[in-house]
Amino acid sequence: MATATHLCGIKTPIYFSKSNRLSQSLCSPERLSFDSLTELCGAIRIPAQSRGRGLKVVCDARKNEVLVQTESKIQVLEGATNKLSCVMKFGGSSVASADRMKEVAELILSFPEENPVIVLSAMGKTTNKLILAGEKAASCVSDASEIDELDFVKELHHRAVDELGLDRSIITDHLENLERLLNGISALKELTPRSRDYLVSFGECMSTRIFAAYLNEIGVKARQYDAFDIGFITTDDFNNADILEETYSAVANRLYGDWISDPAIPIVTGFLGKGLRTCAVTTLGRGGSDLTATTIGKGLGLREIQVWKDVDGVLTCDPNIYTGAEPVPYLTFDEAAELAYFGAQV
Repeated sequence: MATATHLCGIKTPIYFSKSNRLSQSLCSPERLSFDSLTELCGAIRIPAQSRGRGLKVVCDARKNEVLVQTESKIQVLEGATNKLSCVMKFGGSSVASADRMKEVAELILSFPEENPVIVLSAMGKTTNKLILAGEKAASCVSDASEIDELDFVKELHHRAVDELGLDRSIITDHLENLERLLNGISALKELTPRSRDYLVSFGECMSTRIFAAYLNEIGVKARQYDAFDIGFITTDDFNNADILEETYSAVANRLYGDWISDPAIPIVTGFLGKGLRTCAVTTLGRGGSDLTATTIGKGLGLREIQVWKDVDGVLTCDPNIYTGAEPVPYLTFDEAAELAYFGAQV
């Protein structure tokens, strides 16, 4: 059924599917937030065709009049014959298991005309589990091996690697470093904002390595990137850092430089950055992966930033609770922000 959604009084087409795919969604509900999209891109549209796979909120960079390309980036673009075309961001539940990762890979490959940059969150509830593990290490636990949440994280990632037919060595170092970090926190009995950011970064670092390895395994050339290693420079406000202006040119030069010399789908960690003065890992706060995606899109001057969701629009209620949920035909950005403030999710 075709209908329309209004955002900021601008009528944009959107397709709402009544198929069973809604119950086999790719992504779990995430907090509704258009702030990073509207701030960086100036315009948001929801395309007419989502190919029956869920809601795709698209930031159209062509509407952005403030986008500035550095001279070095322009030179890079001139030499590119088959440029990166868009950013696709997938949340934690999209990559919560081996099966979900296969579905995301299938979705990406269903757009052969695209050369996307992929931004991923940590697998499922990994971030929450890591925070709980850190809190336990800082309180009542004398050894990291006693922490149930660490066992959960290890089992989750080992199972995904095994089911995807990959070698466990791609995450072995990270799991060992994670356990050492928790033992250090346990010894000090203190979980500082700085160590907390480093702790939760293991989730994105492992999910992106697993997904990139899977794409390579099935014959799709991909390359994994940690955001803090490719130019995401932030303030040193741990747990809620802000991205600095120099990030855009640094990310553009790195990603486009690698793409021109050896084309491969970039798989980038969401949510993470590097502090300007401390050079320590920082996080962008909850929902920071969306900001990662929009930052890459602006830096590269891409035409679209796609944030994939598990429903075919903004609905009147949670479809997992009430199956009669209907699409909201008209919604302003102010109304969306108000809904998000009071806990609404999409």
